[in-house]
Amino acid sequence: MNTLTNKWFDDHLYRYLERLQDNFHRRALSTADKIEQDALLAQQQRIKNGQDEAYRQFSRQLQHNINNSRPYSPGGHTKLDQLLQRCQQQQNQQLSDHCATLCRAISPMLILASFQHLAKPLKIDRQHLSQALSLFNVLVLREAPKLYDILLAQLPGTSTPHPQRGLEDWISHIEQQLNEQNLNARQRALNELRLQRLRSRDKPLSTDASDKLSDQQLISEAAAIFSRSHINRRQLSPSVVASLNTLQTLVSNVALQDRQLFLNPLHPARQICHQLVASSERWQHADPSLQQEFERSLRDIVRGLERDQQHGKHFSQRQDEVDRCCQQLVQSAKLNDRRKLHAEAGKRRITRLRRKVHALIDQKTHGVNLPASIDNLLYGPMTSILLFHWLRHGSNSDALRRNLGLVDDILWYIKPHRDWTLLRRAKDMGGDVEQRLLDGFKRINLDDSSARALIDELHQLRLIASGMSGISGHSDRP
Repeated sequence: MNTLTNKWFDDHLYRYLERLQDNFHRRALSTADKIEQDALLAQQQRIKNGQDEAYRQFSRQLQHNINNSRPYSPGGHTKLDQLLQRCQQQQNQQLSDHCATLCRAISPMLILASFQHLAKPLKIDRQHLSQALSLFNVLVLREAPKLYDILLAQLPGTSTPHPQRGLEDWISHIEQQLNEQNLNARQRALNELRLQRLRSRDKPLSTDASDKLSDQQLISEAAAIFSRSHINRRQLSPSVVASLNTLQTLVSNVALQDRQLFLNPLHPARQICHQLVASSERWQHADPSLQQEFERSLRDIVRGLERDQQHGKHFSQRQDEVDRCCQQLVQSAKLNDRRKLHAEAGKRRITRLRRKVHALIDQKTHGVNLPASIDNLLYGPMTSILLFHWLRHGSNSDALRRNLGLVDDILWYIKPHRDWTLLRRAKDMGGDVEQRLLDGFKRINLDDSSARALIDELHQLRLIASGMSGISGHSDRP
């Protein structure tokens, strides 16, 4: 339940921070006041610079609330009442106690109170706080009942203490949990212990199994911690690889000393090593500053262990330091992964919409022999203008329809007309067509020289069309 809660807030916080930046950017584009525009863009930049720290502070506060909140009092929310009641039906006091604090930590009241932990690092100006809070209510607070439904679905509806699952399902479930890099050393060790016990249920180990292991087998057991199949050391920095190699040597010596205890996943040396190796897998996905910090911290931890006597108790004294070292790196990597996924999803959506826009333009230009410059205009900048309005206002918006009408106007504008009235109308509409195009080019941030070149080319085509009209004695030059 904790893992699902953290993942849910990770996803919704990322979406909130991205949307908040986008809102300020859009407001800046739509204002004609230069001072206001600069202020809005500066606010957007402050949000971008502070979003990682805001994410970390919110997450830390959430964990603090989960671990230290007072028990939830029924009446705060109907679905939270159901969740607490369902937990109490499991006849597990530890589960009931934890659920009571969890329900309070994710109650609407505490979620709303946690907004302050976002606002401060984002440096939101006072006049924008209302907008930021309103967006938080829409994207996070109002979505919270969906989280409650997810948590309810994890609990059986009867008073049966445990779900009826096969042994293989439980093993698969715990293996999946171990693939979550955002676990501290204690959580990882407990899952390792559960997995070991489940795997040995059919073939229980004798109590003196460790006595029968040779030195080489114990060393291999220690080396197995550092040889996870999905870690590629070529993607790590030389400093991290050197620290891990030194740590492996230290742990091998500990394994030979603590023969009776080392095979237990709760052994402090195993806990720390599993945590550091799992975090190292995420090293290449984290921000460069946190990569360097992780390298320094890992080097200091290993040097400290070298100075101490090579015994398990000295590892246990380093657990808090290891957790701090790993947590920020893993959170940064997870945030970057989400950014990448959302960016890729956005690119796929843009590609799909671009195809749809091209299909609309194809319908309007069917059977028309377009000059190369107009073809480039319609399927280049004009497509981007239509995409801008589609994404911002929707597929049925007036803005999109007006700009689709601009495509028709461009095609009619460069067409030769034999009738003097139509020719005069084409000449008169030139200023409006060109201005609407210039406005669209500004929307898509096309540079002024390229925009002016496209307008000049369009005007030249109008002059050529006038010459082909066959009506003499009248100039089409404005």
